[in-house]
Amino acid sequence: MLRYLRDPMGVMPKLAAKHGDPFTIPGKEPLVCTGDPEGIKAIYSADPMSLEPFNVDLAFILGPESLILIGGPEHRRKRKLMMPPFLGARMRAYGEAMRRLTRQHLADWEAGRMVSASATAQRISLDVILEAVFGVHDPQGRHELGQALLELVEGFSPLIAFIPALRRELGGIGPYASFRRRQRAVHARLDALVAQARREEPRDDILSLLVAARYEDGEPMTDDDIRAQLLLLVVAGHETTAISIAWALYALHRPENAEVLERLREELDTLGPEPEVDVLAKATYLDAVCNETLRRFPLAPAPAPRRLLAPLELMGYSLPAGVGVGAAIGVAHLREETYPEPLRFRPERFLERKFSPFELLPFGGGARRCLGAAMAAYEMRVVVGTIVGDLRLRLASLRPDPGKVRAANVGPAHGVKLVIEGRRTPGTS
Repeated sequence: MLRYLRDPMGVMPKLAAKHGDPFTIPGKEPLVCTGDPEGIKAIYSADPMSLEPFNVDLAFILGPESLILIGGPEHRRKRKLMMPPFLGARMRAYGEAMRRLTRQHLADWEAGRMVSASATAQRISLDVILEAVFGVHDPQGRHELGQALLELVEGFSPLIAFIPALRRELGGIGPYASFRRRQRAVHARLDALVAQARREEPRDDILSLLVAARYEDGEPMTDDDIRAQLLLLVVAGHETTAISIAWALYALHRPENAEVLERLREELDTLGPEPEVDVLAKATYLDAVCNETLRRFPLAPAPAPRRLLAPLELMGYSLPAGVGVGAAIGVAHLREETYPEPLRFRPERFLERKFSPFELLPFGGGARRCLGAAMAAYEMRVVVGTIVGDLRLRLASLRPDPGKVRAANVGPAHGVKLVIEGRRTPGTS
């Protein structure tokens, strides 16, 4: 853990190089990790009923009903109900909002000003969630709910998650009592939104779609269930999407990647001054840039590990029930055998061949692949394409960014400070 905190993107490849692949992270419950495509395939292809979440400590934050914390038939039943709002075709309905909200946040970006790509991407991502997921369109309502959600997520002490004994309100004093007050305030706001959605005509936002959804037996989701899934979308979707956008802007504006930035600008210019959002999101080289960002800067070393409920054969080893298994994205995405010159930012590799879901897995895989993957990928392309197409920027510092652990993710350590050089018009550098 100490090595991970010091070197979040380098620690997993170093462990694999020293101990071989797969390797075991010891603990009360050992976790076996692999970055080998065959090993990852074995994990993701295993019977979903033979696996369960490895860690459920986040239940007090998200609620025990949260999709990420349940397993077995209940997980399959709930995931099936929740899938339609996140299908790729529906994301196009949110594309215009993504571009509009991005440009709202860029409106006061004037030449000579220094801005933080990380902070801006976080605000854009949160506004997209508030509008597309919660259906909150008025700026004041977005601000109030957004502030409450940020206070809950950003004010959370990791010690509370790691040390259950600290989860005591102690007469209203201490970090847990403060967390519970913020949590109750957020729950009250979300419950009011759910009640409002039940009263009104169906809308296009995800909250309204979840309210209207029905299980096979005709039963709707409960209010507690909907609230838990909405919180999961904020916790899992807000920070991760913002980090990916910030890493993309960092990589594109590194001097060694000047040719990549120029090629992307040329592609965006061919689309015209105001292309359809769906055309922008499907731009070939933009897609390659986003995939290369997700490959080169893994958000987590081995997200969503599973606990075996039955033995599993993994790369010649017989693992017993009770052992944890994890797909080590931090190893898989930097394998020399799969990605020659793995530390080099080279989007062209995604134009030269197609990688399997066991070689490129930024959103996990198998039955527990991130439910919001389509939305996150679409938003990343729209936001990055809009910023690069509209503005000329440069990094305020050329100091390499090693990354920093932020809650459960690895984001830029220094916020990706950018200096605005001016607005762009198609055909200009």
